[in-house]
Amino acid sequence: MNHQAKKRFGQNFLRDKNLLQKIVKESKIEDKHVIEVGPGQGALTTFLASLAKDVVAYEIDVSLKPILDEIEMKYENLSVIYDDFLEADLSIYQHDLHVVANVPYYITTPILFKLLEEHNVKTASLMIQKEVCERLLAKPNHKQYNALSIILQYHTHAYKMLDVKRHMFYPVPNVDSAVIRIEKRERPLLDQHQEKRFLSIVKEGFRQKRKTIVNNWHQAFNIPKDQLEAMLIQQRFNKDVRAEMLSIEDFMCLSEVWHFD
Repeated sequence: MNHQAKKRFGQNFLRDKNLLQKIVKESKIEDKHVIEVGPGQGALTTFLASLAKDVVAYEIDVSLKPILDEIEMKYENLSVIYDDFLEADLSIYQHDLHVVANVPYYITTPILFKLLEEHNVKTASLMIQKEVCERLLAKPNHKQYNALSIILQYHTHAYKMLDVKRHMFYPVPNVDSAVIRIEKRERPLLDQHQEKRFLSIVKEGFRQKRKTIVNNWHQAFNIPKDQLEAMLIQQRFNKDVRAEMLSIEDFMCLSEVWHFD
């Protein structure tokens, strides 16, 4: 059956078998419970089902059902759910989950946040836009570094598995892709109260990247600038520092001495 890729679902299908096998192998899903997001025409699904303990695939495009039905019949450990993954309740699964997905570019950030919030999701291997991958893995003083870089790296160990050229997809997208590997930390780096504060000062610190962190915090929290500057100087930071210059450890340090709640 021929299927016309739908732009509204951000569909770009990957068909290179060698690449698909490499992604599955490096996703470390042997004998594990796997969630696939957007199986599409099932090219990746078959390799996952051949190796994983079981696979639950969420597909929003019901017109793919005739194709996926044939694959589902071949694998007893495969179940396809025709629903929006972003609306799925993953807490119903009573075991650790490992996510593999060729993520539509336009919902990359919502999917990332969902995976970070779901406690039973332990790892994820995500095909995303290469530029977004670089942004997520960026370090301080890099132009791509932002609040999401810090939030992801705070919650996980993350690294790039491989680059994927645009011509390996059909239809061919306008940009190259990369597969990012995300492995949740076993324990939080901060307690619950400090973590909430940490995430807040990170997000607000990047509110406007051209501004100093003092100006951003002053605007967000209505704290006098001289008090914020005094705190930075006491911790041996320049009072004119910008958020992009600070590491995760710097923000953690500042969250621990933050006394403006």
